[in-house]
Amino acid sequence: MWAINIYSSLTLSMSIKISEHFGVFREFNMSEHEAFYFSSVHLNNIPEEESLRASYRAKALLQMLNGILLLTGDLTLDYDLNNIAYIERDENGYDGDWRRKSVYTVNRGMEYEELQDPFQADPAQLKKYTGKAIPEDDPKRRNYIVDFFDCAYKADLVKEVLTLFSLSKIDTLFILINTSKIIETIEHDLGLNVREEIKEELLKALSEPFVQSYNYFKNSKFFHYSNTRVGSGIYARHGADKKTYKGTPPSFSDIDANIRVLIYEWINFKLMDEKGYRYPSVEIESTIEPMKDEDYDFLDM
Repeated sequence: MWAINIYSSLTLSMSIKISEHFGVFREFNMSEHEAFYFSSVHLNNIPEEESLRASYRAKALLQMLNGILLLTGDLTLDYDLNNIAYIERDENGYDGDWRRKSVYTVNRGMEYEELQDPFQADPAQLKKYTGKAIPEDDPKRRNYIVDFFDCAYKADLVKEVLTLFSLSKIDTLFILINTSKIIETIEHDLGLNVREEIKEELLKALSEPFVQSYNYFKNSKFFHYSNTRVGSGIYARHGADKKTYKGTPPSFSDIDANIRVLIYEWINFKLMDEKGYRYPSVEIESTIEPMKDEDYDFLDM
């Protein structure tokens, strides 16, 4: 099996095999230093000599996992894909020799391939996870990470949205581009149209926070802003053109807060449809100071 070193204040609380798709475990070195590792059944079919492929697939899986974590806060798992480990297991499944692999080469074709389809486990290896139905008003949101990751495994659109969201948090330049793609993907999945009202039958099934966030993007003319260079500068989805922009630009902090809610409640909707339960709506717990609109004033210089 493959093990990827991860760093975060979340690692201790996650250091159990909480999912059939991935696990976080800890080891102590000769100096009794504690280290945490990410492993996944989806990496197990990669042979030891293909460390580059293992690093690319692990990156794709961790990006999705971080996308889920970012829906409810700002803490993520940091990882080092240049130094990963292959662990030999004996016939009884116990860990044996650890062999470190340094990865310094690049293969963009392979990276794109693994990003497109990182779920490569033998279905027989995946035990069906049956989560406990948690009342919507229950403050304990146990296993939402497990269920949301399972949704990504079963639905390509969820996988893509979580990856896009995670990448938008890594590089500020992706905020408007990826947010636009996320909204369009969710609209496609639910049969929504930003120019039309939500159909009554669907409106009853969607949560109030989802509708509020969707209406925010609809009423703030977000797409007009994100599509025009005059409106959003270097962050625009399109290059220089003759289009004009009139109006009050939406707040970046509002965009961030509403896209988190939109994704979280959309996956909740799909979870309810598949498993008959959902997780409570959340207040996002921010541990960092959000970027303010004045932080982007350099665009006008």
